[in-house]
Amino acid sequence: MTSPGEDGNAAALIEGARMVQLEVPDLDGGLRAKLVSPAKALSEAGAAMCTIMFGLTQADDVYESPASSAANGYPDLVMRPDMATLRALPWCEATVAVLCDLYGGDGALFPLAPRTVLRTVVERCADLGFEARFAAEWEFCVVRRDDETHPAGLVPLGRTMNAYSSLRLRELRPLAQAFFERMEGVGIAVEAVHTELGHGMVEFALAHAPAMEAADRASRAKAYLKELCGERGLVATFMPKWRAGAPTSGCHFHQSLWRDGSNEFAGPGGALSPLARHYLAGQLATMTDFGVLFNPSVNAFRRLQPGTWTPATASWGVDNRTAAIRAITGPPKAVRLEHRRPGADVNPYLAVAAMLAGGLHGIAGKLEPPDPATADAYADARFPRLPATLADAIAALRDSPVAPDLLGREFVRHYLLSREVELGLWREWESAQVTEWEQRRYFETS
Repeated sequence: MTSPGEDGNAAALIEGARMVQLEVPDLDGGLRAKLVSPAKALSEAGAAMCTIMFGLTQADDVYESPASSAANGYPDLVMRPDMATLRALPWCEATVAVLCDLYGGDGALFPLAPRTVLRTVVERCADLGFEARFAAEWEFCVVRRDDETHPAGLVPLGRTMNAYSSLRLRELRPLAQAFFERMEGVGIAVEAVHTELGHGMVEFALAHAPAMEAADRASRAKAYLKELCGERGLVATFMPKWRAGAPTSGCHFHQSLWRDGSNEFAGPGGALSPLARHYLAGQLATMTDFGVLFNPSVNAFRRLQPGTWTPATASWGVDNRTAAIRAITGPPKAVRLEHRRPGADVNPYLAVAAMLAGGLHGIAGKLEPPDPATADAYADARFPRLPATLADAIAALRDSPVAPDLLGREFVRHYLLSREVELGLWREWESAQVTEWEQRRYFETS
């Protein structure tokens, strides 16, 4: 599909619609949206979005911050459509959707918005003469919806649990076919869908694209898939570990830097170039600092267990899935790095921004990575352990000497507050519980 931003028909497409869906990524990786008239969408004044959007947790608990509080009256931000992202939604009659950037009362891009954070890092990369390209792979679980059942009791889609199963495709094919068609209709190239290990577990992979477009695609594909599943009496959950005993879900990002149509990560014989090694070293050096961006919730850390193909160390290896970064070598156009740390609840804009910022940090400092892991990276003592809890990850970002400069001081301060609120809500709930384990162990023996 040709985007309206390329063929100049954006205004005509909006004017021909009955409704325009204005979409804004939030801090937790979801899309917040409102429906407006075509005239409102095209208005020079833009549409309003209350700053409370940056005072809401994923479950819409309200917290106050310098950006949004009773003290400042919860002011409005201005939503301005990015016309390059305008798409007709074929499954919604006479409706188009467009992603928006947020602007403050001073007319500047709002520094807390995920698209602003990523845009700033992308511009820094472009100033060095590179185009960063990313591709996301989402893992998730599809369950049958039952409004009367607690999530832990829901039944996953399908009767078998095999990974890459041709038999499970019989159960998955109708949903996968509809997803392929829906994504094709909005210009998102899905390269593959396959079953993962575990009942109801699935993965889809998107084609690589420039960094901002890749994050836009990842965010929309997730949101639109959840909408599609809802239409079919299903739920797609991207919780990293959605119930005890279930497999876990991550989101892997493939990445490379390009210049004039050439992959600058490709070295002689398909190995990593010196540039790629500096970029890799920068990502390893900042992985602990940025860990809470890759694993933003209490649940995210339930996924990070050794022996489950989820990395626990700031490590790398050549085609090694036990490492946090898997270097993929081969034909020059295919040389890339796969970052395997994020969980499936990650915000793709913030993940891409953190990865790219870390890589550019490595290039600026001409950092060099250690020798790669050639066996189990979990057991390789050369690599530092990554944060194992949300509290540890918050502390690492708070103590980071580089994060404020790489991602923006105001954003880092607010993001820390948002995670501290999340952690505080968990601790408040946890302190009030008496678990089944405690009852079994102490009820009669105490």
